[in-house]
Amino acid sequence: MPNYNIELRTADRVWETLAVERDDHEGLRVEMARFVGEMLKDHAQKIWLDQDWRVDVTDETGLILYVINIFATDSAATMPLRR
Repeated sequence: MPNYNIELRTADRVWETLAVERDDHEGLRVEMARFVGEMLKDHAQKIWLDQDWRVDVTDETGLILYVINIFATDSAATMPLRR
């Protein structure tokens, strides 16, 4: 069964890596979405500090197969409140 890595990256580092084995890409994408959900659930405050997460899946050779980008920002209405 093929091995893959799901990695959460911020601007300056790889923050979390999950090694998975899957024999189908649909299952791999579902696992990736679950990983994102768990990261947001367990580290909800961190996305507001980093503001930009990239989650990708790579195969055994390092080839990037899938990417999910998560971007958090204030709107114009709330920017003055955050200093």
